[in-house]
Amino acid sequence: MPFRLYIDKERCKGCALCVSACVRGVLRMTKQLNARGQHYPEARNPGACTACRRCTAICPDAAIEIEKADASVTDTPAKKES
Repeated sequence: MPFRLYIDKERCKGCALCVSACVRGVLRMTKQLNARGQHYPEARNPGACTACRRCTAICPDAAIEIEKADASVTDTPAKKES
């Protein structure tokens, strides 16, 4: 995966706008709840991410970040734990 997708689950209010904005089907809402009592997105298919940043642009809570992955890292996390 050439990009890393970080989701701050505690900043998320569960609106799912990012899931709708992702045309590659990278994101889905979890069944787990964050501290706010909301479902939050996770990367179900992080390898399909093209870093179009539609999810980051639409997120009203700025809870999603995308960065270029280090080529030397083979096991990259799909989400950042807070």
